[in-house]
Amino acid sequence: MPRLPLALLLCLLSLPAFGQDKILLSQRDDPLARIAARITAEAFHRIGHRAEFLVLPSERALQSADSGQTKGDLVRMAGIEKLYQNLVQVPEPMLNYDTVAFTKGLGFKVEGWESLRPFRLCILRGNKLAEIGTDGMERTLANDVPQSIMMLGAGRCDVAVLGYIAWPEVDRLKEGPLRSLDPPISSVPLYLYLNKEKADLAPKLAQALRQMQADGFTPGILGEMERDIQETRQRNAMPTR
Repeated sequence: MPRLPLALLLCLLSLPAFGQDKILLSQRDDPLARIAARITAEAFHRIGHRAEFLVLPSERALQSADSGQTKGDLVRMAGIEKLYQNLVQVPEPMLNYDTVAFTKGLGFKVEGWESLRPFRLCILRGNKLAEIGTDGMERTLANDVPQSIMMLGAGRCDVAVLGYIAWPEVDRLKEGPLRSLDPPISSVPLYLYLNKEKADLAPKLAQALRQMQADGFTPGILGEMERDIQETRQRNAMPTR
């Protein structure tokens, strides 16, 4: 067998394996983002790429994707591209996000964002949905979900504005019993966003997400998530009167 010249051999070894192009994405370190990362990794795999994730605080995750340091961010509400103009939405929702009011026992009628105005709030820094919804209200910014839950437990706010998916974190931190009030403050679809440099992948990823919904991949993961939420809520929810 003829031997390849050393320069040619090194060149071949440096080429990525077919279908294994790496794409670095921003990811927040919270329960929702970890679920979204599993869905995102599969979607990229189905279009012949490998997603890798850089865990960053929420606001920095958006800024990194917008600047091109990373090539996308997950998962965000529709319209975020109006604030971060280098981002392009993958036009297929990845999952729905219920924002709820967590309290240490306080009960009130939840009727959208305005019903939170009388209370001291904890919201997540970089969560644009909560930042916009509570604009002008008395609020303290938390860096992540655990900090927000602990601030509520310490009495630094009356209401922690979090995703319903936060129940497993309450359980892990042993900060129960708490209440999450019904109905949700809001319920919105969330999307994967790409830096415009990778905009050509958006329609392919949208198709992959639709296929994953149809073949049961995404419902399977979301079903696991829902079971975990319900189990941890039962262990940590304040008894209803």
